[in-house]
Amino acid sequence: MAFIRRVCTPSGATGVQIAEYVGDRRQRIVAYVGSARTEAELGVVMERARALLEEYEHPGQDGFDLGDQSRVAVGLVGGVGDSGVLDLGSDEGRSVPVPVTKAKGSGRVVATASQVVFDVLAGVYDELGFGRLADPVFRDLVNARIVEPTSLLDVSRVLAQMGRDPASYTTMRRTLARCCASDYRGQIARLCFAYAQATGDISLVLYDVTTLYFEAEKEDSLRKVGFSKERRVDPQIVVELLVDRQGFPLEIACFEGNKAERLTIV
Repeated sequence: MAFIRRVCTPSGATGVQIAEYVGDRRQRIVAYVGSARTEAELGVVMERARALLEEYEHPGQDGFDLGDQSRVAVGLVGGVGDSGVLDLGSDEGRSVPVPVTKAKGSGRVVATASQVVFDVLAGVYDELGFGRLADPVFRDLVNARIVEPTSLLDVSRVLAQMGRDPASYTTMRRTLARCCASDYRGQIARLCFAYAQATGDISLVLYDVTTLYFEAEKEDSLRKVGFSKERRVDPQIVVELLVDRQGFPLEIACFEGNKAERLTIV
């Protein structure tokens, strides 16, 4: 079964191909239709691809003449020229066929990336105002953590799957140290509060605490034995979360494991 496939070309344009599945679900390129850099250009190339796909699947079969559907898109930006898919200097409304180049041999997918996932997460990151931290490595670590919570050594794999060029392991470790030294948690809390104040409802806030235990034999300055909701005697910490009426987080903090919950709210 043949289908139309859109791919990203090395130049950053959108390439349009006609491909089909062969054998054990491998994809073979039947024809390369063209490439586009704008929505109007893509409309022209996609219309040509649909026509070629119909001709490929039903050779010699007559169909209804619905007119040249690409004429509207071409009318916006001009016709096809030698320098690219569309020539901005061509006559308005002229329909020019897009040349088709037959691919030699079978096509093979060498890599894939979930770039859309990263773009969406990065967009939310910026919308919340976290871009003011001016730390792209920290942003990458946050987005990777959302997609797949894993070790710092494995973050590079997650970022590569999202089409990112990850920083080195040493740089990531320095970034985590910078988070503590520059109080990123406090900065993010203030940015979250500003966002909720501008777009949400902070007339009512909700507060809750919980405990996280550690399988450690000895206590330290933070992990201490205290009241455990799970009735454990291991060292633990107390974690608090403050949210607005809709559940949007305003602040998160941790306290010593033996600190009373009623004192944390102060």
